[in-house]
Amino acid sequence: MKRLLLVVSLLGLGCSVLEPPVVRSVDGVTTEGRFIEPEAYALYAVAALREARGQWADALATYQRALDIDSRGPELRTRIGALACKLRQDALAERSFAEAARAASDYGPLWYELALCRRARGELAQAQTAALEAVRLDPERYEASLLAADIAEQRQDRTLAWRLRDALATHAPDSVAVWRALREAALRGRDEARQLRAARRLEELAQRAAAATEPRGLPVALVALREGDLTTARREAELLLGADPGNGDALVVALAAADLQQDHRAFDALLAAARGPGTPASPDVLDALAALVSRRVSARAAQLVDRR
Repeated sequence: MKRLLLVVSLLGLGCSVLEPPVVRSVDGVTTEGRFIEPEAYALYAVAALREARGQWADALATYQRALDIDSRGPELRTRIGALACKLRQDALAERSFAEAARAASDYGPLWYELALCRRARGELAQAQTAALEAVRLDPERYEASLLAADIAEQRQDRTLAWRLRDALATHAPDSVAVWRALREAALRGRDEARQLRAARRLEELAQRAAAATEPRGLPVALVALREGDLTTARREAELLLGADPGNGDALVVALAAADLQQDHRAFDALLAAARGPGTPASPDVLDALAALVSRRVSARAAQLVDRR
């Protein structure tokens, strides 16, 4: 099975009450979502890839093209708002976030991105309100809790900050990203006890990972993905990302595997972690992505996958 799934899953969320839901089944996992116009789906995929590569202006323009085709739901407007904020297009950001909230006020990523935007502008009180709403809507998403904790720290509310972080330590004991964030926060606050605890836990997790497996490289991940072995593909890609968070090839494969598994939380987390441009995906990976988009959507849509 030759396929590298286009890097998108957020548009699979949120059903419209005016139309029957689309049911998707991947690896035995069935999820419902609203119907997405194929062209909009492809545009969202390309925009997500450009965003992950740090091409914010191009990504914003592509998300806006997708919105012209499919204006329902909060997903596209949330991404437009997030990128407009990064590009200091404040009016567009405010309008997009407001429209996303009207479309679905219970969409967790909206509040997370709004919190990031408010914090970037120095509006810490509003940022904290948005971050706590993101935590309320999706308490399992650790990025939201970490963001809320960091904002609380900026507001000199150390009690709230560590209440959120200590809760994460309990609920996500095996997350390397969580423990790294806790260690960094403890270092900033000169909290030796928490710093030592985090360091010990990170060492335990590193030893466990080393004993379990070593990354075998991108070729293994790609072969596994093409053959439908999503567990192996995702594991190998995430191991590569653990060693090099800027590995563009590994990011595309990890996003693809998460999408095939309809693991929206993992997809969100991977995209959120791709803060910098990193290493662009290789031509081989992008060629595979274009071939897949051609098969699943259209040859015209595949032309949207560029090599820049």
